[in-house]
Amino acid sequence: MRYLSLRLKLLIGFTLVFSLIFAGAFLWFYNFATEQALMRITEDLVDTMHAAVDGIDGDQLRELYAYGVARDDGYTDDPRYWEQVEWLATVHDIEPRAMLYTYVAGDEPNELVFITSNGAMFDPPFGATFRESWVTEHAGPNLAGLANPTLQTDNRESCTHGLEGCKLAPYEDEWGQWVSAFSPVSDSQGEVVAALGIDFRADYVRQVQDSIMQQTFLAFVITYGVLFALVLLLSNFFTRPVVALTQAAERIGEGDYAGSLDQLADLGNAPLFADETTRLSQVFQIMVDKVYQREQTLRKQVEELKIEIDEVRRRKDVVDIVETDFFRDLQSKAREMRERRDLARPDGEFSSAGSQKAEG
Repeated sequence: MRYLSLRLKLLIGFTLVFSLIFAGAFLWFYNFATEQALMRITEDLVDTMHAAVDGIDGDQLRELYAYGVARDDGYTDDPRYWEQVEWLATVHDIEPRAMLYTYVAGDEPNELVFITSNGAMFDPPFGATFRESWVTEHAGPNLAGLANPTLQTDNRESCTHGLEGCKLAPYEDEWGQWVSAFSPVSDSQGEVVAALGIDFRADYVRQVQDSIMQQTFLAFVITYGVLFALVLLLSNFFTRPVVALTQAAERIGEGDYAGSLDQLADLGNAPLFADETTRLSQVFQIMVDKVYQREQTLRKQVEELKIEIDEVRRRKDVVDIVETDFFRDLQSKAREMRERRDLARPDGEFSSAGSQKAEG
């Protein structure tokens, strides 16, 4: 089994939990800020689109498309064209993020034919020219704008503005990040004669997202540094009693009861507030003290038992020696030697010895 310290487990655990919480908070804030930025852009875009449509002369735009003649450079000398373009340029001056143009559906599938563009007022001019044809597989939102106010959504799809769940989706091209909306343009009779398209710069959304990323990264680094310092301090504070108990148990295992009891006594004296580790230290101290006393009692009993065993063994050895034939033969020979010695003494001594022997 691999060893992993409690302190390291706490450090890893706190780090993982904080990482999950931080990641969840970041995703929520990131999405929330993006949604708020898109809502703000949507409001500005829709307000600009409605104001621009209200200022377009639908009758004049229909006549321009029907009778206007393009020059070699793609523009026209028709004054109606420049009146229309001037209005779009005015809207652009009010809302510089908006690029405006009008168009109708062409004869081919997914074909758009542009009528005006505020880019014609720039020097040099840019954007769609008069009666310029454009065929694209993403013409769906533009064509839908000939019927209803339309927002461009994910994958260049579209939805009708005002419907529940209809949300803009930014897209990117070589000129930047954009959101687009389209609205029908009607004449004085209420008939749709063209559509207004607005490509609205959405760099603000990217700026918000980049700002969140930068600020979050900075907060992440600072917070993680503080977190590691706090976790190290807290893990050391909370694991110190456990480590001390482990060390005391190891000393007890080596037979050092005095040192371990002193160490446990220090742990059991909480400086401010007692907790579970304090109580554990006190209980462990009581347990160790009882174990120590029991061990001393057992040692004393073992010593006494050892003495008794030695005495019994000694007596048994004596008995075993006495009952041997060799010991009996030795006793017999000793007796005979005493008798011979007594016989070899003078009469008086012999008589006295004999009388003593007889008495014995």
